Amino acid sequence: MSLAFRVGKAEAEGKTLSCGVLELGNAVLALFWEGEEPKLGSTTVTVPGAASSQLLGDRDQLLGRMLGAHISAKYGKMSLVSTHLSQGYSEAVGKTLLELARRVMEEKS
Repeated sequence: MSLAFRVGKAEAEGKTLSCGVLELGNAVLALFWEGEEPKLGSTTVTVPGAASSQLLGDRDQLLGRMLGAHISAKYGKMSLVSTHLSQGYSEAVGKTLLELARRVMEEKS
């Protein structure tokens, strides 16, 4: 078995946003970051049925929970979602990240 992230990029408000998704046997790890270098940020764990907890950091909690709920529902597995974004984005960034996650999850490795 090999581990391989599926990665995608999108532009939002003049900045490059990236998403990396790694599916494991019992969980999905999703990283969302700004810029070229992947970074770990505020991390949320979500189980199918949308129960979630913030594990690390306190920024972008709502965004992490929304993305985690979508990913858990799609895979039927626990999701760990990390967001490392600068402050000052509009609420529209959530839609951009959700569309990016959908596109990356549809790719087959």
